[in-house]
Amino acid sequence: MNLTVEEYAQHFDMALHLQSSTEEDIRGHARAAREAGVAACYTNSMWTPVVAQELHGSQVRVGTAISFPYGCTSTAMKFAEIDEGLECGATAVDMVVNIGRLKEGDDAYIAKEIEGLVERTHGVAISKVIYEVCFLTDDEIQRLTRICCDAGVDYVKTATGSEGFPTEAQVKIMRDSITNESTKLKVSGVPRTFTMPATLWMIDKLGVSLIGTRSAAKLVRQYADYCAEN
Repeated sequence: MNLTVEEYAQHFDMALHLQSSTEEDIRGHARAAREAGVAACYTNSMWTPVVAQELHGSQVRVGTAISFPYGCTSTAMKFAEIDEGLECGATAVDMVVNIGRLKEGDDAYIAKEIEGLVERTHGVAISKVIYEVCFLTDDEIQRLTRICCDAGVDYVKTATGSEGFPTEAQVKIMRDSITNESTKLKVSGVPRTFTMPATLWMIDKLGVSLIGTRSAAKLVRQYADYCAEN
């Protein structure tokens, strides 16, 4: 697989969701994302204006996480958080789905939330739905992916990183359940010990378009070193 360093970097969303993060931490995170040239820089929603300021004039998208990490806020609260994030400069929005409602079989509830996300972000920001696959059966993963595709979501995403890691089998189920050409796959919730060769394997062999990790800048540097030596 022959990717330039710039192309490789565009396969990453760089995230920092620590509760203890200060504004100084967030600004440093955003500057590192900008320097690495990743696709997007994610923080918790209150930091969106700070990230937007740091990334102004760059190609790195300003990412915000909605109802993160549990997805258990009301639909109205999720929509309000999306609207506020967009007003503050977000250009990529990741929303955690309500797992309990999905498990109850309330697909109409899930569809309403996801359709609201797509409606609000259309033409303004990239939309992504976070699953938390460690809690889901294969059938639930397939159902949720179909709902996301029907709504026109830009990306389906494996996990928040606060619970269990996604398995290769679960990633393949998500990939194989995508029913259109426009919805892509994002893998996140992987260990920070994830290696650069593993990311290349995921991109090349699993059809993963984006990888979300706090270690994105480090991985891009490793890939740049690899390219310089080969």
